[in-house]
Amino acid sequence: FFFSPSPCFKQTDPEDSNMPPCDPNNQPVVMKSPEPTGEAAKVKDDKEVYRFTLPVEAGTAKDHFSSLYFSGSLPLTVLEVLMFALLFAAFGYEPTRTKIMGSIGWTKPTNSASPEYLPMILFGLSVFRRFYNSYLEACFFSLPNERTQSWDEHKLKSRKDLCGRERDQLARLERHDAGSMLSTTLLEVFMYMFVDGFYMGETKLWTGWNGLGERLARLVVNHLVMSFGMYWMHRASHNIPFLWRIHGVHHWAKHPLSRNTYEDHWFDNFSNAVVGQTAAQILVPLDLPTMVFSRFFRIGESLEKHSGLSSKVNVFHSVTFAIFPYAQMPHHHDWHHEGSTNCNFTFSSIGGVWDWLFNTRQAGRAGKTAIKQGQATSVDLQMINDTSGKKKGMAGSRGGWEKILPVASVVGLAAVKLALNGPTVFGGWDALLEYF
Repeated sequence: FFFSPSPCFKQTDPEDSNMPPCDPNNQPVVMKSPEPTGEAAKVKDDKEVYRFTLPVEAGTAKDHFSSLYFSGSLPLTVLEVLMFALLFAAFGYEPTRTKIMGSIGWTKPTNSASPEYLPMILFGLSVFRRFYNSYLEACFFSLPNERTQSWDEHKLKSRKDLCGRERDQLARLERHDAGSMLSTTLLEVFMYMFVDGFYMGETKLWTGWNGLGERLARLVVNHLVMSFGMYWMHRASHNIPFLWRIHGVHHWAKHPLSRNTYEDHWFDNFSNAVVGQTAAQILVPLDLPTMVFSRFFRIGESLEKHSGLSSKVNVFHSVTFAIFPYAQMPHHHDWHHEGSTNCNFTFSSIGGVWDWLFNTRQAGRAGKTAIKQGQATSVDLQMINDTSGKKKGMAGSRGGWEKILPVASVVGLAAVKLALNGPTVFGGWDALLEYF
């Protein structure tokens, strides 16, 4: 959270340096946006430092530790605290749980985990988002040579935030933050209350070596199903104008940082939750410890993808890349965020398998300069030298409503399984085979 002054480059240094220039005393020049005038000049609060400056001087934890979904809004943070208080009262604390849930006649599904796990898991994920975001931003401000974009590309030319968004866009994002929090939390509550085993009753951390093998196999298949649905949802959102009006809110950030990860239109976050982790848990259910691990890993991978850093400080991407050589790294996602035709590439989450299979993987920002060549993976370098692959990929990225069909297939299969087996994640497809 605390930073020492970052290094700077002199006029004799390479122009593509990721570091800020030096002043006459060989100290880093502090990047500041123009002073606001009129009504804007009256807006002075902690969010100014957090949103509108790139501190190369020593900062404080308060400057880089945000509140709800990284919007820095006190009312939204209060709303989140109240929401968790209600969740703990309804599910976590037995005396109040008996009164609240008893009044509506609800009983725990037979094969689901105890009710107190629900608020504890959701609260733990929320805390992890905050602290891992702060870690990644501390690395971003402290390690300029690890950035995917150079110093001058983040330089503020107008009264926008560091990621390139206007004030009115930031205000609208706060409303979407509230919608994202409430809609996705209600989805989790609904699935726990009415789908048996969605939060599985198996809570043992260790079930033997045979159990470990099954857990790993289920985890891999679950992530493939999840990333398949999200890949096509993401790709369709870039090709269908109606969906782009929703997903385009996320692309207001042209220079992404980890704080941008969940700063989306509320329906974008909600639909990804339905198509991704919810459908995958129904189709390929994970026991509770494995599901929690999956959620933490997915959050960490998403935050790193937006971190503006291609570096070994990205713990989750280092693990992913060791397993999947085609994995999408932060320098790919930066390029994806910049807009224009570049948006039609690198849609995958976790592993990049579907980008590779459907020919939408590109090298992104890798290889453009000596610094960025150091971030290029072996697959990136191969693609940089293969110009024919790039042309083929561009042709394959166009299309329209047909790209929503794979999404509908994933959600449809999950709905059919629930309909045939009853509201439970258990059971196979025997009922479906008998039906036909």
